[in-house]
Amino acid sequence: MRRPALLFPLAIGTLLATAGAYAQQPGLLVLNKSEATASLLSLADGRTVATMPVGDGPHEIAVSPDGRWAMAANYGGTTPGHSLTLLDLRARAAVRTIELGEYRRPHGIAWLPDGKRVVVTSELAEAVIVVDAASGTIERAIKTGVGGTHLLVLSKDGTRVWTSNIFSGSNSLIDLATGTLVKTAPNGKGPEAIDLSPDGRELWTADRPLNRITVLDATTLDSLAAWPSGLFPNRLHFTPDGRTVLQSNAQSSTVDFYDASKRSLAGRITFPYDEALGKPTMLTQFGRSATPLGILISPDGKTAWVALAAHDRLAEVDIATRRVLRMLVAGREPDGMAYVPDIGTGKAP
Repeated sequence: MRRPALLFPLAIGTLLATAGAYAQQPGLLVLNKSEATASLLSLADGRTVATMPVGDGPHEIAVSPDGRWAMAANYGGTTPGHSLTLLDLRARAAVRTIELGEYRRPHGIAWLPDGKRVVVTSELAEAVIVVDAASGTIERAIKTGVGGTHLLVLSKDGTRVWTSNIFSGSNSLIDLATGTLVKTAPNGKGPEAIDLSPDGRELWTADRPLNRITVLDATTLDSLAAWPSGLFPNRLHFTPDGRTVLQSNAQSSTVDFYDASKRSLAGRITFPYDEALGKPTMLTQFGRSATPLGILISPDGKTAWVALAAHDRLAEVDIATRRVLRMLVAGREPDGMAYVPDIGTGKAP
């Protein structure tokens, strides 16, 4: 497959092998869809310490296991995107654009446990691809064969991946070790949000057109339970202990908290629309909604961040009390986020 051009004349292999020693300064990385940037925020004071360019219409981003690198999926706007952007979080710079060719509309993304490769969905190619970050080459493409392969979730050992297929109303299970499609099962009209329970047994999904949450057996993809959600459910994520699921409803302007074992609603946060902050988003049908989209949960499971796309803000939430602690300023139309254990000093090693 075609090798991409470097964004900078820099040997990425050297970069991947180099690390510096810095004091631990946790932060957030957030994609700003309408301005094609990634903002690096300090959690100590909420300020933006760096803004880095990515491709058009970025939706999802993932940080490498060592916290040094990030990869953004450039989904595109009116024109389908076909690239990834590799960010060096120490140098706070974009260091490579990886061209994906026929694999357009990249969206869901996760680093494999080896920290060298990422797995990415291609919505229009109906596939999951494995990309080597150092060389920028596509190692493998596994076809789902169904429309709209959109989001993914990876098993802890990196051997299996589940996808939501928004155009075909289904979910797929792929064996990455063998490079084979295990199963695709019908599930509503347009499941998007997806997450795997920490014990690996349950796959939770949320269907946008049906406004419905469904719990699937992660191995068989058989339906175990289903119930109504808020309007336009967009994302859902488990806390690390598996006890709670947070789920955003873009049109309802709410985030719901579910007791995972009881599969019941435990609480809700409503985000009122702010006339002073409100701006149009790519999802224009929601009117007077703060448009909560992306959800990120801290490694200790105590804090969540919710991207309010219409307000250009991130709501920091205490999960136990379901209380908004503060609002962080992001760029234009924030969505995908990732936790950065150490934002460093901003100096290249």
